[in-house]
Amino acid sequence: MLNEVKFFYLKKILKNFFRIVFVFLLFHCGLKPVPPPAGNFCDVWHKPIECVELDFRNGIGNIDQRIFPMRMKSIVLYNIEIENRQNVFVEVLHEHRVRIIFPGKEPRLYLRIKDKQDRVKRWEKAKEEWDEFFK
Repeated sequence: MLNEVKFFYLKKILKNFFRIVFVFLLFHCGLKPVPPPAGNFCDVWHKPIECVELDFRNGIGNIDQRIFPMRMKSIVLYNIEIENRQNVFVEVLHEHRVRIIFPGKEPRLYLRIKDKQDRVKRWEKAKEEWDEFFK
């Protein structure tokens, strides 16, 4: 009876230990958040339609046909310094949505415009990989 009690506690301790190790490995397995890809984002709610081109991975923002460097505060918050030391804040809400806050203006939601050529390029690349797989 005494051995059964010791075995029960040992089993319980090992079970909890493996749970903790599994959860730690699950969340610490090396998966890092990745910035969204580059693209054209347009404010379709206001007329005239304003578009900006943002490249998050290279840290480049094209606003008003001028290129400005972007500083990453976190994986979802970026800061663009435009003329007169004014800061434009870019918040990534989703891969296809960003909120841009210009100084002295209300925040605006910009949606990513899908490029048909990008879709064609991805399809061609997938077809090449498929053909290589079945050679």
